[in-house]
Amino acid sequence: MIVSATTPEQIHLAKEILLREIGVRATADLRAIFWVNKDTKFIDWVVGYDGFVGKSCQMHVVNLGKKPTPRKLVWAAFDYPFNQAGLKVLFGIVNSNNDSAMKFDTQLGFTELSRIEGAHDDGGDIVLLTMRADDCKWTKGKKYEI
Repeated sequence: MIVSATTPEQIHLAKEILLREIGVRATADLRAIFWVNKDTKFIDWVVGYDGFVGKSCQMHVVNLGKKPTPRKLVWAAFDYPFNQAGLKVLFGIVNSNNDSAMKFDTQLGFTELSRIEGAHDDGGDIVLLTMRADDCKWTKGKKYEI
């Protein structure tokens, strides 16, 4: 089930999870959604958005439950920035050594825009990924109830 982080406590929790799980120090403009397991009531996924500049922002995704990605979550993850917030571009910054994140992000449809060699942890490259609203396969013609 999708839950928008709207209270200060929920935003704080999203920031804590992003920092603990993927080392993201979210900025003050963080917006987030949670995927909450209906049975356990625990958060399985966190999707965060921050660094809003013009018609763009950075997107962060954490899979806490280590379960397959729910299609409704993927749709909601892109519906918010592109359809609700009216953004045109999403960015992701990934350590090139993080094979699972690189694979996940490219399967979502992000493409590599730039790379800074050796600038990430453990000698990895900082990989700047991007997705444009016009290229997003997840929201084109798809509507779900949240």
